[in-house]
Amino acid sequence: MSFKQIILSLTLLCTALSLRAQQPAANWCGTSADITPWLEWYRDHRHEFVQMRSDDMIYVPVTIHIVGTDEGLNHFSLEKAVQAVCGMNEHFAPANIGFYLFPGDPVRYINNTEWFEHQYSGGAQMIQDNNIPDRLNAYIVSDPAGACGYSWMNAIVLKSACSGTDNTTWSHEAGHHFSLPHTFSGWENTDWNYAQPAPSTVGDNRLVERMDGSNCDIAGDFFCDTPPDYLNDRWQCDDNQESNQLQIDPDSVSFRSDASFLMSYASDYCQSRFSLEQIDAMRANLETQHASYIQVTDLEAGVDDNLQVQLVSPIDSHIVQYNNFELVWNPVPHATIYAVEICLYPSFGEQVRLFYKTVYNETSVTVAQNILNNRTLYWRVRAYNEWDVCNPNDNLQVGILKTRNISATNELERVVTAELSPNPVVAGMPALLNVTSDETMNAKLHITDASGRICVQQELRIYPGENKLDIETNQLQAGVYIISVQNDKGLLLKRLVVTE
Repeated sequence: MSFKQIILSLTLLCTALSLRAQQPAANWCGTSADITPWLEWYRDHRHEFVQMRSDDMIYVPVTIHIVGTDEGLNHFSLEKAVQAVCGMNEHFAPANIGFYLFPGDPVRYINNTEWFEHQYSGGAQMIQDNNIPDRLNAYIVSDPAGACGYSWMNAIVLKSACSGTDNTTWSHEAGHHFSLPHTFSGWENTDWNYAQPAPSTVGDNRLVERMDGSNCDIAGDFFCDTPPDYLNDRWQCDDNQESNQLQIDPDSVSFRSDASFLMSYASDYCQSRFSLEQIDAMRANLETQHASYIQVTDLEAGVDDNLQVQLVSPIDSHIVQYNNFELVWNPVPHATIYAVEICLYPSFGEQVRLFYKTVYNETSVTVAQNILNNRTLYWRVRAYNEWDVCNPNDNLQVGILKTRNISATNELERVVTAELSPNPVVAGMPALLNVTSDETMNAKLHITDASGRICVQQELRIYPGENKLDIETNQLQAGVYIISVQNDKGLLLKRLVVTE
């Protein structure tokens, strides 16, 4: 059969595939348990692909659809989505398959609560209304029908909580998209006592794969270099990258499942690879069913890993208004995606991150939210582009800024900030007044009730940095109180609610 004949045969087959119903397999992956018609066709013609196989790189364009609520809230971080595509590139590298963001249309934001958390009917409508032809569409939602993800209707749908940098969900669902079934194919939704030998068939009369390989090309996942695997729920691996659960094949041969396969249900930290036969199938699928994806044969220029994003302002401890300021940097050659972060300490890291945003074709960001006031903070920018989503550059310039309430009505507000918690507070329980100052000073603290009567007063000695003051409420009745900190520089006011 010629390559043109293969393409013609696949045209009818792809039509059938687009009409397949989606059925949940488990609460981790919601992709249909069935062997697809395309894979059945490929099984009978794989020798033809082996004969004409090329090891040339195949590049897959991707558009990411980030879904939020109707109000435009809770969108997944664009940089984390870019990192997820980078993770796919690492897993697919041995297959010479690479993913890039579609130039000029790398990401789209969708505000629809019904799609943000959906069942399969809602997912079908979402994909039907938003899919873009001739590229891989990846949708990130909060809850994709109770699963971590699924592949369906020429798209992959991913749960935001299953899309971290160490998660394999994206690669697993992309594997499904390019025809691969689970390594335990046929065992989905099957409850089995693994202490017993497996039956000869399972599920909808599917042949059970045997350890001797006698039926490996017609049973299980149809691949002979992925040994038998009957485990259809998430499982941990041992030090040998095998399942702790011992299984028994129909010939009473005991074995443990290989945890390294991305199409298994092994935990993320166990998974790392596709088999050679799985790779052959995915490349054949791309060259036939998804031939329209292959639009470029070589990627355009990426971002030089050694280039540093040059920060313009604020740098060198420049003072900014704490709740409204702009970060500016110089453009980097070939870069189109910039990830910006502000942290409390120069070590950076998510645990000390105060602000995080990824922008497209922009070289500035306005921070219009309450960043900590009266603090020294640190910021940096990473650069990417659509063709190069895996820039490893850690040679990053760090900018230093200081936040102030520049619009304050008195000098005290410019050099001192105060935070009160918990608020409301239960009567009899202390509240904490956290006062941060630039300098040493004396002040007076007053607590007054709604009628203006002073209930508490004390002298304060405030030192540079954080000062933690307990506000006792033993003598306060339920109600609203005003806490004031005052000296010759000015006045700070905080409202405290005391409940019964």
